[in-house]
Formats: sequence, structure tokens, C-alpha cells
Amino acid sequence: MLEVSVVTRGKFMNVVAAIMVAIVGVGAQAAELNTLRDLKVTQTGSGAQVVVTGTRAPTFTVFRLSGPERLVVDLSSADATGIKGHHNGQGPVAGVVASQFSDERASVGRVLVALHQAAQYDVRAEGDRVIISVDGAAASAPAAEAKAAEAKVEPAVEPKPEAKPAPAVAKAESAPVVAPAPQPAAVAEPREKKPAAALPENVVAAEADERDVAHPARRITGLSFARDTLSIRADGEVSRYEVLELADPPRLAVDVYGVGLAARAPRVRSGPLKDLRVGAHSDKVRLVLDVRDEMPAYRVERTGRGLSVVFGGKVARKPAALTDTPEKVVAENEPLRATPVDARLAPVDVKDVTFDENESGGRVNLKLSGAVAWKVERPDPRSAVLTLENAKLPRRLERSLDTSALETPVKMISAFSVPGEGNRVRLVVAADGAIDENVSQVAGGLSWRLNVKGVKTEQVTVTQRTAGFTAEAPTYASEGAPQQARYRGKKVSFEFKDIDIQNLLRVIAEISKKNIVVADDVQGKVTIRLRNVPWDQALDLILRTKSLGKEEIGNILRVAPLKTLEEEAKLRQERKKSLIAQEELLVNLIPVNYATAGDMSSRVKDVLSERGSVTVDTRTNVLIVKDVRANIEKARALVRNLDTQTPQVLIESRIVEANTSFSRELGVQWGGQAAAAPATGNATGLIFPNTAVVTGGAGGGPTTGTSDVPNYAVNLPVGTGQGLGGALGFVFGSAGGALTLNLRLSAAEAEGVVKTISAPKVTTLDNNTARISQGVSIPFSQVSASGANTTFVEARLSLEVTPHITQDGSILMTINAQNNQPDPSNTGANGQPAIQRKEANTQVLVKDGDTTVIGGIYVRRGSSQSNQVPFLSKIPVLGFFFKNHRERDERQELLIFITPRILNRQTIAQSL
Repeated sequence: MLEVSVVTRGKFMNVVAAIMVAIVGVGAQAAELNTLRDLKVTQTGSGAQVVVTGTRAPTFTVFRLSGPERLVVDLSSADATGIKGHHNGQGPVAGVVASQFSDERASVGRVLVALHQAAQYDVRAEGDRVIISVDGAAASAPAAEAKAAEAKVEPAVEPKPEAKPAPAVAKAESAPVVAPAPQPAAVAEPREKKPAAALPENVVAAEADERDVAHPARRITGLSFARDTLSIRADGEVSRYEVLELADPPRLAVDVYGVGLAARAPRVRSGPLKDLRVGAHSDKVRLVLDVRDEMPAYRVERTGRGLSVVFGGKVARKPAALTDTPEKVVAENEPLRATPVDARLAPVDVKDVTFDENESGGRVNLKLSGAVAWKVERPDPRSAVLTLENAKLPRRLERSLDTSALETPVKMISAFSVPGEGNRVRLVVAADGAIDENVSQVAGGLSWRLNVKGVKTEQVTVTQRTAGFTAEAPTYASEGAPQQARYRGKKVSFEFKDIDIQNLLRVIAEISKKNIVVADDVQGKVTIRLRNVPWDQALDLILRTKSLGKEEIGNILRVAPLKTLEEEAKLRQERKKSLIAQEELLVNLIPVNYATAGDMSSRVKDVLSERGSVTVDTRTNVLIVKDVRANIEKARALVRNLDTQTPQVLIESRIVEANTSFSRELGVQWGGQAAAAPATGNATGLIFPNTAVVTGGAGGGPTTGTSDVPNYAVNLPVGTGQGLGGALGFVFGSAGGALTLNLRLSAAEAEGVVKTISAPKVTTLDNNTARISQGVSIPFSQVSASGANTTFVEARLSLEVTPHITQDGSILMTINAQNNQPDPSNTGANGQPAIQRKEANTQVLVKDGDTTVIGGIYVRRGSSQSNQVPFLSKIPVLGFFFKNHRERDERQELLIFITPRILNRQTIAQSL
């Protein structure tokens, strides 16, 4: 436990040094560290050599600093503990300081060579040695500025370790780039301009640009490299920058003066660059761009907020035949179309996703391993979705980028793999206004240009603009979507007992590189023990423990008690109200185009002050607003966002009815006569009965006698007649007429199909009910004591719909569809027909232009009937002649289809 009771101003740096050692520490370094064993300075004629000897071949980075002149050689994966300290110089070398910087990721040995004046130098590796050669001849500084020849430089003296904390290590991809080491003491005369011809031999070209700007930049906020362009983004305009083109090896150095560094160097994996290193100094930020083979054509351009280093283009220094093949870009006016890709091929890997912002939108760059099929969807005017088929996105690239802090109307970009849909990658973009986008195929991937129309407004939130994609959020989150960290500061470790809070805040200021202003009434002591915690989180915990608060203004943090901050906030609010009360009132006319001014006035009142008022001119549909200028602008912005063209929806309906009927009937009739009588020559020979006659009695009654024709014994026919069924009759008789037999077979079969298609259509505004109908009114008469009373009952086809358009372009509809028709086959007592009712009442959600079935009714009726003679009809085979058979099958089917279409969607998108 480190105990600190009282820390004076003289001992503060000792405390800081101890804390920095506790924060940075010495990590577990790899076994192959280059241990630096010896450092010698020898004079060679008018020059000098600094030789650093290690245990293996060195890897180093060199850069030069001015004011005073010095060379900095950083040896990566090295241990400089054995040579640490100050070494006397020789000739043009004023002195040498060796330092060691280590953390959990890297170990860097630094050799700082202080020079009497600007001089030519050479750094090379021979075996396990690094040789730094300095020429004694005077030369101008790389930026054409150097100290005067009469400058007097004292020998460099290394500060004591407790005099200043060791600087933090800024890591690059290949070799670490370290912040400036402790500076050697020097006394320099005023500098003067030197001719450009005096540049060192390894400086190929030098360029300097300095101008007065209205809003000078204070820090570099972002660095990105895409499409052979290095974008340097700052929080203002760059006042001065210098560019040096160096040889042996070829590299480009860009110095941006008067700014600090608040960004990390991006990784460079392709293009003309092989590495990018960034270092922050007291007066500038230096960017070193190492090229691969030889220096390509380049140019440095000013942007609205920063610089751009562009490689290639019209400033080509190589023959045209040696330049790269131009990128294949799809013409801006061609329609978007997907590149055909065989789905059986291996998925295409998404290697990188970057965003280059500009004032009108920006450009999303996708680096792919091959060709890919893509499509763009527009859920709403302010959102766009790019879907890549048969593609894979690494987990490290699955992220949501909040770009609201940048100077661009594009507010959010999300990239993720679509859950549950195989190899499909989706990019979602949300903006402040209507997006005009275009996808271009470029060498090695796709370029998605975004141009946002309309003005940016605080009333439009990212949540509203991305509402169309919330359906995928739960699944995406469950599969491990990357979450944005609340605290982003460098992780530190603290262990103090009863440390004064003001001293602890000074320590945090050194770590965070922020300016901290502490109020006089911030007092007390803190006991704290934290391990591997972001410094900004540690600061919040410390302030909360002591009931303190903070205000952040740029790079300055103000710490004061919460009560003080709250009182100041109240005073500011009261002053703001006082200024508004003193401000002159203005009168402004705000026209309302699509909405009703009376309805809009109630919403405008919410954004006006107590002194403000709003009246309505119904004749011209105009709002007359009277208030201060700021509130009038708020009212105008509110009306502009709410007064949009109301969407219109066309609802097409199909009511399909299908009726199928089938019937089959089989019947039989037979009879005859058998007579035993003298007339027929076959008398019975008896006195009684002398005559016997047997005949069929089904055709007549008992009183009709035996001569009825037809004289059927079995009379079970089926309905036959004109246009219905058929029958066959047979007559059999004996020669004398003693025996006759009549037989008649009848059969009928009917099959029918009826289809009815009704197609009502209706158009209405969003959230308004529309109804369309067609039919007849049937009179029904009722007779009572008071007389006849006639009422009308409607049998009609009708469609009633209330649509609502959702944020993602779907349509929510409340539907009532009816198809009621009179049924002449079913009549009442007075002959009025019955009414067949077919209705559907429901609520559905349908995509624009899609078709859904909202209802279906299927009815089937079957019947079978048989009439027969008892007992005889049960005899096999012969039983057919003693019965008839009827069979019937009826089917009814009703389907209702609904198709909604948004009619003026394009017009609405352009107005947003």
C-alpha cells in the first residue's frame, strides 16, 4: 500500500512519476528482447557516430525533431536499461540520452541524439548494432527552418528520473511510435529562414502551407485510410502544415502544427502504404507514411476540417503504362443491380468496412475478397439497407457506428450478419434527411455513396429513423452483437491511502492529457484501490464519492461540488429566461400546405415561450406566430416536419366464390298381367274361380280394376324429362295375351360448377376510413292491423377499409368485406327471397404491394337416399328391381384476397 499524507508542489512530480510507473509497469516481455549493452559516441572528422550495440539484429524507427534539433531512434522489442542515462557528445552531437519505455504490449528503447545545429544524418543497422552517423556540415532543417549558425547549445543533460514522468507509449502496427522524450536543456537564438536548396540529401521535396483561418484546429480527431487517400480529420481548420518527401527508404512526413492528437493510427494493409506512424509533440503532430516500393504520385489538400493526402491521380510522376488499372465504377445514372454469383461458390469474405464522411453525407467502403450479389432496400426515405448475398462478416466488424458527432448528416451505420439466414450481411444507414444513394463496384469491393437531402434538425432522432429494423434486434443481440462501451479511457491501476483529492485529480490530468480546473472548495482525502479500470470511470467514481460533479468544455474538465454546479445551472437558466424576456418579439407567417392550420396550432403552442402566441387564418390556412426569433425557428421546423403530404393507399380486393354440385339418381318401374280365362284359352276349369287375373297395382288404385295401364307392380322411378336424365321401357307378352310384362329403367345425373369473382377497389388517405359498395335493396312487406308496412333490406357487395402506413413501409388495415346476395331458391311466406350473407371483419399487416388472404370458408354437403320394397329389396342382385337410389354432393368455397399499394410513396420520400 502506497501511503501519501501531504504532497507539496515541489514533490508532486515525484508522486506523478511513481504513479506512472505503477500504471505503465513492466509487462512480461518476450524472451527475444534485444538487450542494449553498450552506447558509444566517437568523432569522425567533422562529424560523429553514435553506436548502440545489442544482442540481436535491431528493428528501429527514426524521426527528427526541431527546436532544439535532435534525432530520435526508437528500437522496438528492446531493453535499454543497461545504457539508460546521459552520455557525453562529440563534434556535432551535443549529447545522447537513452531511455526505456515498457507496458503490457511493447518494450521500446529510445536513443535521443541532441545536435548543435541541423545536420545531415544516416541511420543503419550492421549485425547487432545501430550506427547513427551525423555530418558536421551545416544544413537547413527539413521544413526550411533552423537555428542560426551562431546558436549556442549546451550539452544535453538527462533529467533525473523523479523530475518528470516517463512519457506514455503510443503503439503502431509495425513499430511503436513514442511521444517526445524529456528534452535536453538548450539555449537557442532566434531562427531564420534557410534556402530550400540546402535540404539534406535524403529530402527529395519540401512543401509548407500556412494561412490565417477563422476557426483554427486544436486537435486531430480522426485518421482513416481508404481508396488510396489518408483523411486527417480535425475539430477546425488547419492553420499550418509541412510536407517532406524523404528517400532511402522512401517515406512521406506530414507535420500539422498547433494541434494535439486524439486519434489512433489506422491499420494499413493494402494500397501504396505499408505502414502509418503517428507521434504527438509539444507543438505539432507528425505523421510518417512509409510506402512500399517507390514514392507514387501524391498531393496534400485542405478540406473543410483537416487535410487529405491523396496518392495517384493527375499528379502522376510515372508513365501512364505503369499506373494501376482504373477502378471500374458503375455509372451514376445506371439502375442498381446485383452481380450474378453462383450460390454454390464459397462465401465472400468482408475484409473491411470504412466510412468517409463529408458535408453532404459520405461514402461507405467495403473491401471484399471477391464478387458478391447485392441489393438495396429503402424501408423509409431516411434509411437505406444494403444486403450482401453469400457473404461472411467477421465478428470484429460487426458494430454500430454512431456518426452523430461528425460533421455529416449520416447519423448511424450498422453492419451485422443476418441471424438465421445463412451467409447474408446487412448494412443499415440512418440519416437526418432523405437519402440519395448509389452503389458502385470498385476494384476489390463496393463503394456506397450516400447523399442526404434536406436540412439537419434536432427533432429527428436515430431511434425513429431506424424503427424499421427493430424486428431483427432481439435475435442479433442474442447472438453477441458488439456493444458500445460507456468508458473509453486508458485503463489504469490506483492504490492510495488518504491521498489529497486535488493531487489525485492532478494525476488523472497527467494520464488523460486533459486540462483540469479544480474549485477552491474541493477538499478532502481519498483512499482508493483500483485495478485495470478506465481512467474516466475512475474519475466518475471519485467524484461521486465526494459529491462532486464535472463540466467538460473541449479539452478542459472543471471539477466542483454538485451543489455549486446545480446553482450555476439554475442561474444560467434564469439568465436565459431573462434574456428571452428582454428580446424583441417578431411576427412570422408559417403556411400550412397539407394539414389543417387549426390542428397544427395546438402543437406549435408547445414550442413557444410564455410571451409567444399563435393565431390561425382559416382562409389562407396560415399560422401567425409571434415570439422571439429562436422559438419562431423551432415552430417553423416543427411545421416543416409535420406538414407533409399524407400517403394515399389503394386497396384492391378479390372475393372469389366457387360452387360445385353433383347428383345421381337410378330408378326402376316394372309390372304386367297374367290371366287365366276362357278368353285367353287357358281357363281354370273350376266353377269358382273360373277366371283368375294377376296384375300390377302400383299404377292405379284398388277401384280402377285390373286393366289400368300402366299396371306397375314396382313404381320407383327417378325424375326424368326434357333436359334431364333418360329412361328405357321394355314390354314382354305371350302369344295369346295371357301373360304380359312391362319394365322401365330411368337414370339421371347432374354436375355443375359456378364461379363468382368480385373485385372492389377503393383509395383513401392514411388513417381514414373508405367504403365502396354495390347491390340491391329488396322490399319486404308486413301486414298488420294497421295496414301493410314495407321495409327494404340491402343485399350488396361492399368493402370498408381503414389503413395505417407504418414506419417500415407496411400497411396495417382494419377491413370489413361483405358479399351478400339474394337467394331465389329460398323464399319467405310472401315470396321474398332469402339473403345469403358472406362477410369478413379483420385486421391485418401487409407489405406494400403484397397480397394476403384474409378469409376463407369451405362448405360441403353430401346426401344419399334410397326408396325400396321391404324384404324384396334385400335379395342380392334381384333386389335392384325393388328400389331406387339418389346421391347428391354440393361444395361451396369463399376466399377474400387483399392487396394494398401506396400510391404517392415517391412524392412523400422527396418531400422528407
